[in-house]
Amino acid sequence: MNLAHIVTQNARRFGQRPGFIWGDRQWKWAEIDAQVSALAAALATRGIGKGDRILVHSKNCEAMFFSMFAAFRLGAVWVPTNFRLLPDEVAYLATASGAKAFLCHGDFPEHAAAVATAEPALGFTWRIGAGAFGEAEVGEMIARHAGASVANAAVERDDPCWFFFTSGTTGRSKAAVLTHGQMGFVVTNHLCDLLPGTTEADASLVVAPLSHGAGVHQLVISARGAPTILLPSERFDVDEAYRLIARHRITNIFTVPTILKMLVEHPAVDTHDHSSLRYVIYAGAPMYREDQKAALAKLGKVIVQYFGLGEVTGNITVLPPALHDPEDGPNARIGTCGFERTGMQVQIQ
Repeated sequence: MNLAHIVTQNARRFGQRPGFIWGDRQWKWAEIDAQVSALAAALATRGIGKGDRILVHSKNCEAMFFSMFAAFRLGAVWVPTNFRLLPDEVAYLATASGAKAFLCHGDFPEHAAAVATAEPALGFTWRIGAGAFGEAEVGEMIARHAGASVANAAVERDDPCWFFFTSGTTGRSKAAVLTHGQMGFVVTNHLCDLLPGTTEADASLVVAPLSHGAGVHQLVISARGAPTILLPSERFDVDEAYRLIARHRITNIFTVPTILKMLVEHPAVDTHDHSSLRYVIYAGAPMYREDQKAALAKLGKVIVQYFGLGEVTGNITVLPPALHDPEDGPNARIGTCGFERTGMQVQIQ
């Protein structure tokens, strides 16, 4: 299955339900499907097709979310970057990926210039939002191609869809090549082990860049037809996060231990209704036992830990809510990162 079929299916089944919410704006699944097709059509007019790499450097926004599915729809490869990277770092990712197109947020003109200089094969740069660079603005290109119908490209299991760059802790960042088939397994595995029972009635709050693990999580949420909700700004405002949790009846969040600690220790945890939360998933680092206990005391038995790598996008182990014991007894499983995920086998060497 081409991963963009997720949007196709949602438009058919849940066309009038919200799929993406940011501030006061909502995009229903039928509208998301139309905008994804319009962006895909716009990219196709510039020669982007199956196997071409689309570099995306952007803060969290609707255009970044749509660009993922537009790339998939064309059979192209989505190459998102962390928007906190420096211009020369993004320029390296452009050359390493062989990017043919660059979608760059308007706040990063230096990055656009660096990429244009570094990658001779780059065909064009389109700006996301306001700014003074690029051949065109992504929203304008979507509007220009409104009504275009683009079918999901036929793909095989091993056709690449996403270059998932590592953090570069051992030198320069390296791209894990994720494929349509692999990500189909990832989606299924996450729903099985991290978010069992998730449906279109759920809702997810984004508290991390969509360029990395949060993007994988939102793909999983989209596969169930549930909406993704963004924070109103790039700054992590804990009080605002809890307001959104209460307002939209958020059921799940993907985060890291440091942000989970902030959510637990902020006074807003006691002033807002967060009873809708079913899964608060943390990954990326171990969590201190005392912080686990504090989270369980404030949020209840809703926290889920998983361990993974970029190359396998998190699918290694899981510690579900039932194994997060608030008491330091024999059932606490202190120090564990869980058991093997469905379909996975771990060998300790």
